[in-house]
Amino acid sequence: MLLSIATSKFDFNKFGLILSQYSYKVKTNDILAGIIIGVESNYVLVDLGLEQVCFLPLKEISRFPIYNPTELLNVNYVGEFLILDINKKSNRIIISMKRVQSIYLWNRLRQIDFKNITIYAKFEESLMKGKLILFNGLFFFALNINIPKYYLRTNNKNLFMPFKFLEVKDSFHIAQMSSKLAIFSKINKNLVIGPSYLANVTSIKYFGVFVNILGVNCLLHISEIFKKTTQTENLSSLYKLGDQIKLRIVSKDIERGRVSVALQN
Repeated sequence: MLLSIATSKFDFNKFGLILSQYSYKVKTNDILAGIIIGVESNYVLVDLGLEQVCFLPLKEISRFPIYNPTELLNVNYVGEFLILDINKKSNRIIISMKRVQSIYLWNRLRQIDFKNITIYAKFEESLMKGKLILFNGLFFFALNINIPKYYLRTNNKNLFMPFKFLEVKDSFHIAQMSSKLAIFSKINKNLVIGPSYLANVTSIKYFGVFVNILGVNCLLHISEIFKKTTQTENLSSLYKLGDQIKLRIVSKDIERGRVSVALQN
């Protein structure tokens, strides 16, 4: 929806006057400069140089929780605001400050090499299938399967952990992270294909045995255990949790942080 700029009814606002000279049409997601003309308990009134005053809801002031607009803003504050919604029926324009902050932070983040960089961030909130993590003012998401079990159990919010980017969606300003992949990248050089390693059994499944080698979880598949015979046994009768097995690394998948292992002959 487009909305014509009109000279502001408030004499001190020159932004609308400048835009009106160029017949600028305002639409959602535009970013305009404005002046705060009123601060209420749950919203702020902003003059963007339009025919009507714009409403800045409490939840759109900052990306961090605030309970009183006066914590951050006061009358005559000049800033940038994003047009969220233009409703001609209700004659209301809803705007946001936090969206502008996120856009600028995201653009700064886009300058780094997502594929190869490791960042250090901390948990901010636990969700059903993962955790929100905070990095330089931006929130990212990490699935539980991409976080070591030890860190899933900790309640220490001040703990900084390494993370790698798995997926980045520019249009939604969303990124999915993995701590396991970051940890794997750090110790990858210590995992060499060929030599034997002493691995600890951490889990026994019907399809194989999970083991830990230098802090990395690896799967010893059942096909490797019974490689030279067609007979199979219950793996629980062969291995117990904590057992140590001599294994060799067959291959490494650096992009997914996976290691293939086989029994040492």
